[in-house]
Amino acid sequence: MKKSKVRKELDKDRDFIFWIFDHKCIWDCGEYTEIIHEIFPISHGKKSSCIRNRIPLCMKHHILAHANMRISIPFLQEKRKQFLVRKFLHEDI
Repeated sequence: MKKSKVRKELDKDRDFIFWIFDHKCIWDCGEYTEIIHEIFPISHGKKSSCIRNRIPLCMKHHILAHANMRISIPFLQEKRKQFLVRKFLHEDI
């Protein structure tokens, strides 16, 4: 399967994103994953390819994220923030 130009560009940051998040789903299950989800869909343009918009999700939570984006977008933004604060600032939230 041939990848689009956007997908090729997104692949550049995969290893870094997995390193930041320890290859774990950030939706509280902590399951190991190889899936990177764009919080805002790729169809939203350049901001969707920003590294700050990308998170690892397990297959179950990836499907849930796509089921209702009005709910999942703010939820996943908050989960991403909480994870990064815990990992890099060592603060309880």
